[in-house]
Amino acid sequence: MEVILLLKVKNLGDSGKIVKVKSGYARNYLIPQGKAILADKKNIQSFEDQKIKLKEKNINELLLAKSRADKIKQIKSITIPSKVGKENKIFGSVGVRDIVKEIFQLGIKINKKEIKLPNGVLRHVGEHQVIFQPHSEVYEHLIVNIIAKK
Repeated sequence: MEVILLLKVKNLGDSGKIVKVKSGYARNYLIPQGKAILADKKNIQSFEDQKIKLKEKNINELLLAKSRADKIKQIKSITIPSKVGKENKIFGSVGVRDIVKEIFQLGIKINKKEIKLPNGVLRHVGEHQVIFQPHSEVYEHLIVNIIAKK
């Protein structure tokens, strides 16, 4: 099935590109998420007319993502207190939700899908590096410092 990408999709292509994908991927993910439309004659013609507006929209989203990443860059690190047991191992774990909550308290609104934990959930006291990725082309590293709660 051929679709026209409306947004840049990782491992697939940039916006405006016509790509061939499996029909289930198109019907169940790309089209409902608004990332692609079916590539028939009518849609190709209307897409050519909307191409300039779409590029402007993508540029605006990229600029917004860069400004949000700059705010995270200014923070550099956050501290999350947690109950600690033996061997500096915390009870439970610190996950994406905890990180988003802590950043929100600093006045920055982010989505939990924008935080990537490269080594999985955080289970030990100390500094951990996580990635804030608001856009496919924009990412920023953030230090999460887990300390013992008193």
